[in-house]
Amino acid sequence: MKNLNTRKWSTPLIIGSGLVVAISGVLMFFGLHNPIQLAHEWVGMAFALAIGLHVLNHWGGFKNYFAQPVALGLVGSVALASSAFIVFSLTDAGASPMMNIVMSIEFSSVDEVAPLLNETPRSVVARMETAGLKVEDSADTIIEIANANDHDPRALMKLLFSQKSS
Repeated sequence: MKNLNTRKWSTPLIIGSGLVVAISGVLMFFGLHNPIQLAHEWVGMAFALAIGLHVLNHWGGFKNYFAQPVALGLVGSVALASSAFIVFSLTDAGASPMMNIVMSIEFSSVDEVAPLLNETPRSVVARMETAGLKVEDSADTIIEIANANDHDPRALMKLLFSQKSS
């Protein structure tokens, strides 16, 4: 570990990526997700890598620091709270109402979704087929059609709910 010297760039990388993750996280908290979420996720990966390198460079200091009960308690509390948020977000109670709506539509058939689009099931099927998707039956759900065509369900939703050319 002594031969690995990334101090000149790991700390600036932590500062820079930490700022981006913090700012994008605050923006996402207040409802602005696209295109910020993608940047947040990728810069977050750089942040994690930089933290790992920082820990390697300062391993002795970290060992001494985490020998203190208060430090362990704080880290444990943050880890516990984060775990609770993650578990809660995996339940229906933690899901956003918008995500519940999207998931309901994904698990609905073309017959059920067409009225939301002010279209007939036949015209919705025609639009999907024009986009290169194969649709067996308008009774198939959006997610079934996406999976059968090896297509991302969210991309299919975007296709369906984007502005139609008239």
